[in-house]
Amino acid sequence: MQKFISKYALAAHLALLAVAPLFLFPYCTPSSIATVELYLTLFAAVWIVCEPSRRSGETMHAARTRVLSSIVGDALFWIMAVVSLIAALRWANCGVAMAFDLESETWSISLPRLAFIPGSVDGAGYLPFAVSVAGMILVAGCRHALGKSARICFLFTSSSLAGLSAIATAVLAYCGCPGAVVATKCSMLTASFVGSTFGLYLLASVAALPGIFEMRWNKLLVLFSLSIGGTATGLYFFAPAPVVALYAAAAALIMVCSTGYAGFVLSGNEAFKCVAAVIIAALIPVLCVMWFSNAEIDSARLDAIGAGIEGLFPERFVQARDILSSVAAKAWEGNSWLGTGLGSFPLDVRFHAAAEDWSTLVPGQAAALNGWWTLLAERGIIGAMVLAVVLAFLLWSFIIRLAGAFGRSCFVPACVLGPVALLALIAETFIDNSFLRPEALMAAAAFLALASASLPQWRQRKESQAEKDGIRKKGC
Repeated sequence: MQKFISKYALAAHLALLAVAPLFLFPYCTPSSIATVELYLTLFAAVWIVCEPSRRSGETMHAARTRVLSSIVGDALFWIMAVVSLIAALRWANCGVAMAFDLESETWSISLPRLAFIPGSVDGAGYLPFAVSVAGMILVAGCRHALGKSARICFLFTSSSLAGLSAIATAVLAYCGCPGAVVATKCSMLTASFVGSTFGLYLLASVAALPGIFEMRWNKLLVLFSLSIGGTATGLYFFAPAPVVALYAAAAALIMVCSTGYAGFVLSGNEAFKCVAAVIIAALIPVLCVMWFSNAEIDSARLDAIGAGIEGLFPERFVQARDILSSVAAKAWEGNSWLGTGLGSFPLDVRFHAAAEDWSTLVPGQAAALNGWWTLLAERGIIGAMVLAVVLAFLLWSFIIRLAGAFGRSCFVPACVLGPVALLALIAETFIDNSFLRPEALMAAAAFLALASASLPQWRQRKESQAEKDGIRKKGC
């Protein structure tokens, strides 16, 4: 029992930490989601310290010592701790809002309490702070506390939970739950879609498939059907057609990698099982579309996909994207280093959009149709650099380990998952703002951490004492 807990309970807790916002978003406020994330972070941190994965022949005490020393010695952990501190300051430094000057009789955007540090709109900073803390623990656990089987378990468990959440949310939308119904109205003009996160976990489910056969977890194939079928259902119901097409293409790429790994490392029979499992799992989204069908949603998706590339985007999309990018650029020019504050873009639109632009824009536009401009407008150069530094360290760890992995065995699908998920998010960020959603940030960070952890560590060849003595004799 202790061995089972040591291997898989930590992976399950980390998976629940990453996926929790997907269960809560239809009927919980951002502050409630943030509170839940902080409590789950505490539990995950305790499990990392108490029950990390053990290596062969390693005692639990030695495993705890190894994991703690590796986490403390990891520069990325301390960088993410600084990011959490910045997020806490931004949350506390609220006050960005509409302000009216009685003397001049003009409206303006008020500065936060302390103008020289990052600020936010009241209530907008709590969830990003909770996500930064949760991401710090999640990345540390994925990088240092999970063995190979536990990493596969994390991918399988997180994608299964995401699939269950997708089906549950589809049922809620069918029953008229307001939060779920709003999530299905995912026009390209709304700029943020929860379906993007379901697309990320669809990639994770496909990457975990050969690991199920390699670990001989054949009894979990029924749950795997829920994993890949549920996440595909969430992608279809809660993302617009261009995003569906993007993640479907990325999933196909991961599928090729997973099938090739199963064929070359395991056997041709296992590769055939992978293909068969995906085909069977595809029945779930088909049945969900039939049962929870909404004529308006289905016709919009199918018509857009059938019309080709030109039909994927609505007529007003390009014009609205240009207008909102111009608004973001004007807002950023006046606050280039710190931005106008987290959650302030709806205020920026009021001041910088022209009167004729409102015939194109949707009411209550919360973000630009370009994630890069939204990032710069609200967080400025410093906020963008903070995210870039974390991403750079994750990529650097991956590249360093990749350089020393040639000729050595590793779980290739998990290694490919991180870069493919990152590339899909980067491509999507040019047309929407979904990459800044809390669940998407944690999923992408976890997948990149798992990608580097799945590669063998760089080991320099050590000369034996006899070889050193021989070299010295030759030198003499």
